[in-house]
Amino acid sequence: MADDGSAEDVVFALLRVLPADVADGLLTRLGGPEADALRTRLAAPADPTPPAALDDALTRFFDLQRIADRPPPPAPKPDVAEPPPTPAVVEEVRALPPDRLARALAGESPAAAAMVLSCLDPAAIGQVMKRLPPEMRADLTVRLGRPGGRNPELVERLATAVAEKARKLANVPADPTPEERAEALADILRALPRPERTPLLQRLEAAEPVLSAAVRERLYRIEDILRVPDRQLQALLTELDVKKLAQALKDIDPAVRAKVTANMSSRAKTVLGEESELLGNVSPGVVKTARSDVLAVLRRLEDEGRVTIEE
Repeated sequence: MADDGSAEDVVFALLRVLPADVADGLLTRLGGPEADALRTRLAAPADPTPPAALDDALTRFFDLQRIADRPPPPAPKPDVAEPPPTPAVVEEVRALPPDRLARALAGESPAAAAMVLSCLDPAAIGQVMKRLPPEMRADLTVRLGRPGGRNPELVERLATAVAEKARKLANVPADPTPEERAEALADILRALPRPERTPLLQRLEAAEPVLSAAVRERLYRIEDILRVPDRQLQALLTELDVKKLAQALKDIDPAVRAKVTANMSSRAKTVLGEESELLGNVSPGVVKTARSDVLAVLRRLEDEGRVTIEE
């Protein structure tokens, strides 16, 4: 075997120690000029391969085998362009409180508002949208659900305009919500004598019927029971479902509960106590609904002249 330790010398050394038919079969599978060269070398007379040389050939053969079995190096990953940084004005819009962002978007077209909202995560979008008018929410829902990419330059321009509006609104009190308006008007009317209250409600109903209904609902409070004479309260209690009454009295001012129970028969008081014990945990929504039902009866009886809420 040659001293240069080439792969051909290693193969030649190994083939010499194999039976002739096995060596010929391997060379046939190898084929090509390399097989022909090896056949020529094998046919030439030569001294037997020393054991040390054969061991060396086997060692080099296994080294070559290990090299051949190594996995190829991974292909280089294609260069991926880094996404462009988010403009500072978009980050400013994302950091705005939902109520102020909603106020800044209120005067914008639905298309522009949807473009700005698309920069926010879904939870933040929901917080802003619930503060927008219902008709605008419907349009925005459709637009936000449409596929398609955003124009970064257009988004940045719109975000700049909205951020500027939001800065100007920072020190401007927000307009009261319809619920807040109704609550404020109800407080005003409750301070007036009943004869003055009725014509004002009639005029409000003619001008803004929805607001008028909300105000009427808030004119009565569950604490008004304390201002109902005992005999009239007894008439009121006869028209109430005991279970509904138990829900309405959940976590109420003890003075109100005492006023109610003082005007109930012993049997009715016992049933009310049993219903109260069975209630367990009651959601605020259930309590609110029950109290609204009680106040609806109070309102009706007052309109019929059967109940008077003392000033």
